[in-house]
Amino acid sequence: MKYKNVLLVNDINDDAETFVLVLNAINTKIRSSVEGSALEALKKLKDSKLSPDIIFLDYNMLDLDGTGFLKLLRNIKGLKRIPVVLYSRNSGHMLEEAMTKFKRVQFLKKHTDFKKLFKSLQKIIIAEKSENKA
Repeated sequence: MKYKNVLLVNDINDDAETFVLVLNAINTKIRSSVEGSALEALKKLKDSKLSPDIIFLDYNMLDLDGTGFLKLLRNIKGLKRIPVVLYSRNSGHMLEEAMTKFKRVQFLKKHTDFKKLFKSLQKIIIAEKSENKA
């Protein structure tokens, strides 16, 4: 398994609950943390209270959008290389721009269907080290 410690930054409780359920269905050894505030997640990351292998970020957070989060994250020593997956219902110009501007960023469409989300997350979480160099 490529990623064992997962951070989800998402302010929609239902989406977060589904995401964690899917992670547990993929592998019960995956440790997941959920932050409902992008700013609070950044604070905890900076203070080393969170140490994920990968971050899934809802691009449309209320307190800070995905681009703002990525700018601040990439300025925190030791976190520049952590992979980030922008997690959103819609792909668009701003998401594409963020994926181009920042290294180690990819996109995952939010699925309401459990099986589709399972397959999509499984490809990322279980991917071999030589694959998915996001």
